[in-house]
Amino acid sequence: MMLQLTEEDDETLEPDPSDTNLNTPIPEEPQHHLSFNAMKGTSGMGIIRFTGTIDNIEVQVLVDGGSSDTYLQPRIAQFLKVPIEPTQKLQVLVGNGESLTVEGMVRKLHVQVQGHELVVPAYLLPVAGADLILGSSWLATLGPHIADYAHLTLKFYQQGKFITLQGDTQVSPQQAQLHQLRRMQQTNSIAQCFTLQLVESVSSQDIWSDLPADMEPELAILLHTY
Repeated sequence: MMLQLTEEDDETLEPDPSDTNLNTPIPEEPQHHLSFNAMKGTSGMGIIRFTGTIDNIEVQVLVDGGSSDTYLQPRIAQFLKVPIEPTQKLQVLVGNGESLTVEGMVRKLHVQVQGHELVVPAYLLPVAGADLILGSSWLATLGPHIADYAHLTLKFYQQGKFITLQGDTQVSPQQAQLHQLRRMQQTNSIAQCFTLQLVESVSSQDIWSDLPADMEPELAILLHTY
């Protein structure tokens, strides 16, 4: 038996392109979320409320580390006529499992809080808890900071200055003045209006006392019934 040996060129096997694609990780889109407390404006751990101004218009500011981004009420942006940029339809997941759709973005929003100016990008989102919500993305820009939720203070450095913001304590509802009602009407802040009227209760004894004492019982019962 004879064997014939032949020399062949060495060939380098290239990996299958499909296998390479399978091993390539798919980048995940950042998830936008809003805490349930921020959505409803309720007080809770991790939330500090401030009163600020945008173009001399008073707004309620909520600092919430449980929310991913900064969100501004669309009606406030429309009323102040700030530049609004269109965005893709981002979905923001709320703490109760529902989702809201972003309606645009303000690239540079100038907010005055206790004599200090904050410049933040903000998504337009129809939240009910406050006019402006500063989330964890804004807190990350502060660098090292101290948030004291027991005493409602936020301390941080900005442009070489040590800044302390004092949060607002929970206040009871107060009667709105005429100029406040006008502002709420202009900014479409009124969801529903109700009229309350005090009605005094009338007992049956008061009804019988108005009738003459010598009236026939049958007639008195008839008048009382109708």
